[in-house]
Parts: sequence; structure tokens; C-alpha cells
Amino acid sequence: MLLYTGLAWCADAMEMMLLSFLGPAAKCEWGLTPSQESLITSVVFVGTMSGAYAWGSLGDAKGRKLGFFATALFTFTFGVLSAVAPSYEWLIFFRFWVGLGLGGVPVSFTLYMEFMPTKGRGVWLIWLEAFWTLGSCIEAGLAWLVLDSLGWRWLLGLSSIPLGLLMVLYPLLPETPYWLVLNGDLAGADAVLQRMAKINGVHLPQGGLMMPNQKQLQPDQASNAVSWQQHVMQPYNAIAGQLKEILSGGLLTTTLLLQFIWFTNALVYYGLVLLTTSLHTSESSQAGCNAEGKLQIGQQDLLSIFITSTAEMPGMVFSSLLVDFLGRKRTLMASLMLCGAATTTLIWVTGSNTAWLFLGRAAVMASYTTLYVYTPEVYPTQVRSFGLGVCNACSRFGALLSPFLTVDLVEHGHPQLAEGTLAVCCVIAAVLTWLLPIETKARSLLVSICHADRLMLAGLVRSCQ
Repeated sequence: MLLYTGLAWCADAMEMMLLSFLGPAAKCEWGLTPSQESLITSVVFVGTMSGAYAWGSLGDAKGRKLGFFATALFTFTFGVLSAVAPSYEWLIFFRFWVGLGLGGVPVSFTLYMEFMPTKGRGVWLIWLEAFWTLGSCIEAGLAWLVLDSLGWRWLLGLSSIPLGLLMVLYPLLPETPYWLVLNGDLAGADAVLQRMAKINGVHLPQGGLMMPNQKQLQPDQASNAVSWQQHVMQPYNAIAGQLKEILSGGLLTTTLLLQFIWFTNALVYYGLVLLTTSLHTSESSQAGCNAEGKLQIGQQDLLSIFITSTAEMPGMVFSSLLVDFLGRKRTLMASLMLCGAATTTLIWVTGSNTAWLFLGRAAVMASYTTLYVYTPEVYPTQVRSFGLGVCNACSRFGALLSPFLTVDLVEHGHPQLAEGTLAVCCVIAAVLTWLLPIETKARSLLVSICHADRLMLAGLVRSCQ
């Protein structure tokens, strides 16, 4: 399960990391302005924002397994089409749909998490994040190998390979017992648990599975007769209902605070990714567009970009050591403050900035990793995928702004303004993290909003009528 879902994270990271190379390369080929170059990155995040709601709702309604496959197929198809885009306009069109597919990647995180035991769950979830770091490093290394010799189209095509592997291995993927139980398939859930026990060489405890308490259906809901209007509106009603669940009761404060924290993490993470390439291409005499309209980056600059990408591994180690010791909230606060300090230092540093970019990337990766552990633990099974998807959609809004904050400002001679803005956002997000009402360390997962057999948190679980 770790290897399969990790492959999805590796693929997502590769698609995101290549954005820092795709914009400058397309600028050289088609003579783009800084704003047009930034749009290549931003349109991906517009698509991701749009897709997060739909894919999250699909994962909650039809199962994690189906939602996982659909997003992989979608992203792979338009990723390959992007590699053969005949013009800037077609590239923008295809990259939007790539982003729409990437909006469903958090479904894989939900699927993986629902197979994890409570003890040590945080560390296991961080191991999944290791595949994101692996994907970032692979993409940086791939760009180092093929960007100058084969061009950006080959880079896009080769970056789609992990998504193709996901679809080939799809038949091996089981549905999560949590989702099966919530949707009444106790036999299916038991079969998955029996399979897990057999693979791990253990025996299931005595007893049987039981349905969580659910609200009674109203007479009109119990009827099997559904008009075509109701059938058409059903997906929209489902999304509206799930939004109501996460924006009411005890979940309201948590959801609202998480929106800005996710926004900031994406703004800073992708801002530093793009800033790394922008600073090296703008300040280096070996980087730029050659006479043939191709991007040329010096080997030393590519090496520095690659080294900065490897910073995510120590960031993950930092998170894994603290997330189950200090707790999710304290680890998240510490990471954000460290990132803010590293980014602030960039404003005054002269000469090589690789070390401070490395520290900033490590800290924001630790923050992002911890956030991905914390957020799905807050939400119950019936809205977990959707809740994570909503937070992910808000984060993509921050990612959408990141190229205009970094690429545009750097190319117009204002890198200090970009770095200062990222630092301030980190400090604000750290304060909001302190205000989060729930610490999920060592807490069991909720199956439903009204299911509080193991988790009784004031204001989180509303009473069932």
C-alpha cells in the first residue's frame, strides 16, 4: 500500500517540480512575457482548485479506489498531451486539465491513512510523504539530464511514466475498510481485513463489524423513485452537504484556520521552488535563452537546483522525529517559524543563497508533511477525503499566486519583496496553528461525525438526532 500510494505522490511531485523548468523553457521557445510565463504555472493550480472538490466528493461517494484511478487516468492523459502541445495556447489548455487531475491526489492520501493503525500513524504518513521528496529529486535530476539535450517536451513525457504505472497496478488496490463499513458493505470490509491479517501473519480480534450510528432517513430520502432532476443535481447536492458538514459545529473553526495555513504552506513551498530556479536563471551568466530559442541553464546552476530539492528529505526527517513526540501542532508551528527565519535571511544574504534556500525548503517540507498528517485526522470518514480536498483546493490558490509573487518580482528586480512576503505569511500561519482547537496525536480516527465511541472532543462531534 505504501509503495502504490507513494507512487501517486511521486508522480504529483514530478508534475509540480517540472513547472519550475517548463515556464522558462516555454518562454525561450515562444518569446513569452513574464506574466505569460507565470500563467503556465498558475493555470495548473486553477485546475487543481477546481478538481479538489469534485475528486474529493467522488472519493467519499464512490470509494477511494475509484477516485484514485480516475484522477491518475485524467492526469496521465493530459500530461502526455501537454508534451505535444503545438502552441502556447494549447499548452495552457492541457496544463489546466493536468491540474484538474492533480486535484484528486489527496484521495490517495486518505486511502493510505485509512489502512494505518492509530499507533505510529503519524510516522507512517510521513513515510508516504517521502515519495513526494523522491519525486522532486527525480524531476530535478531528470531536468539535469534531458532539458538541455532533449528539451522540455521530453521532460513532460518522461514525467508521466509514474502515472502510467499506477494504472497498470490498479487491479491490486483494495478499497478501505473504513469506507466499506460506512457504506454498509460489512462483508467487503471483513474480506479486506482478513486479507490484511493473512499478509501480516496475524489473527483478527474476536467479534464482528458494526455500522456506525447514522441519522434516520426521511421518508422522501428512503424512496427509490428519483426524478431525472434529482439525479442530475445529486453530485452538487452531495458537495453542498459535505461543505455544510465541515463548515458547521465544532469543525467550523478548525476548517477556517486550516484554509489559511494550507494557503500559506503552498504559497511558500511553490514560491521557494520557483524562486530557486528564478534566482539562478536571473543572476547567472550561464543561464538564459540561446540563439535557437531553447532554455540553457549552466551545469553548476542545475546542480544547485538539485541540491536544494534534496532539502525536502531532512525536512521530512525533522517532521517524523517530532510529530509523534511533540504533537502535530507544535511540530507545525516550529517548522513554519524556521521557514520564516530562513526566508527572512534571504533578503540580506549576498553571494550564494543555496544554503538558505535549502533550509527554507527543508522547513516548509516539514510543515507541509505535518499538515498532511494532521488535516485528515481531524475529519471523520464520511467527509475526510472531501475535507482534505477542500484544504488542498485552498492551498492551490496560494500556489496559483506563487509564480506572480516570485517569477514576476524577480524578473522585475524585486526579489527581496517576494522573500519578505513569504516570511510574513509563515509567521502568521504559525500563530494560527497555535489557535487550532484540536491536537490529534494518539487519537483514533472518527468513522462518522456522530460516531464518538473512542473520540470525545468538546464541540467536534454534534449530537445525532
